[in-house]
Amino acid sequence: MLNDNDTYFDKNAFESLMSSQPTFSSLYSSQFVEEDPWGSMSDPVADIRQPLLSPSSNAVDDDILEQGITAASVLVGIDLPEVYDSAYIKANPQGDRLSLSSLEAAINLSGLPPRILEKIRALVVPSNAEYATRNEFNTALALVACAQKNMELPLPSLPNLEMFDEKRHRAPSHSLSTIINDTSSPSNTSMTSPKTTHSTESPPNKEQVLEDPWRKPGDVNGNADRTITPAPPALAPPPHDEPSNMYVNGGFKLLDSDDWFSDLDTIKLTIAPEREGFLFKHVIYTVSSHQRSSLVLRRYSDFYWLWQILTKVYPFRVVPTMPPKKVDIRGYPVFLESRRQGLNHFINFVARHPVLKKDKLVDIFLTEPSEFLAWRRANVPDENEEFMHVNQDLDMDDMAACIPKDLDERLQMLEKRLPQLLYYYQVMHDTMKHVAQLDQAQKKALDTFGHTLMDLGDMEKSCHVPDCQGCPHLTRGYDSINTYLRNESNILEQEANTTLDGIAMQLKQHHDSLLAFQETLDRRQKLSVNQIDGLSKRLAGNRARANQNRGVPGLEANVGRLDEAIQSDHERLVYQQRRDLFIRYCIHGELTFLHKQQAFIATMYQTYINEKLQHSRRHLDNWKALQVLMCSMPDLQEFH
Repeated sequence: MLNDNDTYFDKNAFESLMSSQPTFSSLYSSQFVEEDPWGSMSDPVADIRQPLLSPSSNAVDDDILEQGITAASVLVGIDLPEVYDSAYIKANPQGDRLSLSSLEAAINLSGLPPRILEKIRALVVPSNAEYATRNEFNTALALVACAQKNMELPLPSLPNLEMFDEKRHRAPSHSLSTIINDTSSPSNTSMTSPKTTHSTESPPNKEQVLEDPWRKPGDVNGNADRTITPAPPALAPPPHDEPSNMYVNGGFKLLDSDDWFSDLDTIKLTIAPEREGFLFKHVIYTVSSHQRSSLVLRRYSDFYWLWQILTKVYPFRVVPTMPPKKVDIRGYPVFLESRRQGLNHFINFVARHPVLKKDKLVDIFLTEPSEFLAWRRANVPDENEEFMHVNQDLDMDDMAACIPKDLDERLQMLEKRLPQLLYYYQVMHDTMKHVAQLDQAQKKALDTFGHTLMDLGDMEKSCHVPDCQGCPHLTRGYDSINTYLRNESNILEQEANTTLDGIAMQLKQHHDSLLAFQETLDRRQKLSVNQIDGLSKRLAGNRARANQNRGVPGLEANVGRLDEAIQSDHERLVYQQRRDLFIRYCIHGELTFLHKQQAFIATMYQTYINEKLQHSRRHLDNWKALQVLMCSMPDLQEFH
C-alpha cells in the first residue's frame, strides 16, 4: 500500500498535475498560428492519420457491449496513454489488485470537491468490494480528468459516458501526465506559453476538430493530451460536368494550394478472386472509389493505358511510375502483391492530384461499369497536351505573377539533391522491411520454442521419482508459458504487418513520388525545346529589312513576303512564349505539390511512433501477466 509521505502523494505536485490548465502549449506559439502546420481547425491531411492497426485490434468486444458497460469494462479496447500505466505502477499494486485506501488516496489528491470524489468512488468501486482492479483504477483517473474539465459525471452508471465512445479509442489523459513526476520538469515549463489561442473552453460542434492530437508535444511516456480528431464528413462526389482542367469560365484560375488536400478521395484496389481469359488467365483488380461510390473491374493493361494517356496529355505534371508487368514465377504471390501496391499508389496519387483528378478520363476510368477495353475501342481520347486545351483561356500576366523569380535556382538545387534523396528513401524503405522481417523471424522462433516446450512437458509429466509433485506442477507452468508465448507471437505478427503496411509502404510511395518528379523534369528537358531566341533574332532582322525597303519602287513584292514572314514568325513566337511560361507554371505547381508532401512525412512518423507505443504496451502487458503466473511455479522444496 502506498505511504502518505510518498512523492506520488505530494499534494503540491498533484495539484499542479490535476490543474485545469494544460501543461504544454503548441510548439508554434499563438503569434505564429499561420506558420503552424498542425494548428488550423481543419485537418487537410486527416486521411493519412488513420490508425494502421486493424479495426479489430482496438475495438471493444461485442460480448462486453452486450453485457453492459461497467467501470471495469468501459476502457477495454481504448488506447490509454502511458501515464495510466505509470500511475498504476506508482500505486504499488499487488498483482492486478489495488487496495481501496490507495485508490482513495490517489483521487483525493486531485483537489476535487468531496461530493465529486464520492461520485467517482460510487461509479468505480462496486458495492462490498474489498479491492479495485487495474481497469477500475484507470477509469477513476479518467473520471478525475473529466471532472476537472467541468464535464458532468454520469449517474448512476457508466453507459452514458460519451467520452469513452468506441469510435475514438482514446481516454482523456488531461494533465495526468505529471502524476509520475516528483517535481515539475524545467524543460516542460520553459515550453509553456503564457497565452495560447487553443485553450478555449467552448464546446466544439460535431464538424469541428476537437483538438489536434499533435498540438502538444509529448514524450515517450505519453505525457501529452491525447484527444483524437474526428473523421471528416463524407464528401459528395464531384459533378461529372466539371471541366477537365483548372481553368474555368474562360479565364485563368490562380494557383491555390490551400485547397489541394481538402477534397481527398480514397481508392481501394484489391485482387479479384476470379481470373479472365481462355488460354492465358490474367489478373483482375477491383477498384472502388469512396467519393464516387463506384466499384469497377480493371486489368493491368487498363492502368497502363491510362498512364500512357496522362503522360501524353500532362507531360509537365507529375504522373507516378507504373509497377512492372513482367511476372516472376518463382515469387508469384509476392510479385502480385507488390504490383497491386504499386497500382494502388498510382491510382490514389492520380485521384488526389489537384489537376489530374479533374480529368474526365480519370473519372471515366473509376466509374465506367463496362469492360474498359471495349470502352477504349469505342472512344478515342484526345491526346493533345494540356497547353493546347487551355491556351485560349490563359492570362499571361496572372500566370507570370504566380511563378517565383528564383524558380530555376530552386529546381537546380532540387535536381542536385534528388539522386541522394532517392537513395536515402530506398535505404529507409529496405531497412523498415528488414525490421518487419526480424519481427516475423522472432515470431517463428517463439512458435518453435513453444511447440518444443509443450513436447518437453508431455515427456516430463512422468517423472522417474515416485510421487513427485514438482514436475507435474512445472509442466502446468509450461502450459502458461506456451499460452503467453503464442500471445507474444501474435503481437509480433501484427507489429510486422503494421510496419509493412504503414511506414514501409509510405516510404516507398514517397520514393516513387520523387522518382516521378525526376521523370517530369526529364520530360521537360526533352519537350520544352523552343526557338524563341532564333525567332526573336529573325523577327528583328526581317522587320529592319522591311522598314528599310518599304516605299522603295520595285521592292513591293519583297516587302510583302517579309511582312508575311514577320506575321508567321510573330505568331509562332507568341505561341512558344506562352507555352514556355505555361511549362514553368506547371513545374512550379508540381514543385509546390511535392514540397507539401513533407507534411505527409511528418504525419507518417507521428503515426508510426504512436503504433510502436501501442505495441510496446501490449508486449509489456503480456509479459507482466505471465510474470504473475510464474510466481506460482514450484520451488526447491517441491523437488525431493
